[in-house]
Amino acid sequence: MRSSGILRFSPELRPGSHQRRDGGSSRWWLIIDCDPELGRYLRHLYLLAQHRTRSLQNPLWGPHISVIRDEAPADPAVWGRGDGERVAFDFDPAVRETNGFFWCPVECAAALTLRAGLGLAREPQPPLHLTIGNANR
Repeated sequence: MRSSGILRFSPELRPGSHQRRDGGSSRWWLIIDCDPELGRYLRHLYLLAQHRTRSLQNPLWGPHISVIRDEAPADPAVWGRGDGERVAFDFDPAVRETNGFFWCPVECAAALTLRAGLGLAREPQPPLHLTIGNANR
């Protein structure tokens, strides 16, 4: 399936704050902010597939793709170029789970090109994925 989202560099965790609960920061993070309705739809499909016995909560940043996760670019002066731009991506709607987090695999050439342009490894670890929710209460 195909969708699109907005590039967000250094996304805030709370208004005015990049401070994480574990003491880290979201300063060197880049996410693709996705349509909330897409996340709601995929969480609903998951609920139906679980015979309405297991629901998911929305992720902190809403449905999103983590492109850069705490990796400082080779040249910090270029950080943020493209912030607010829309990018297209393809995703597999079959939901997967890792440690209570639910996601769908993603392909996004623009995100990989952006990583490479910032001097980072083209392929992130873990690979690109659309986070749709979690079971953590």
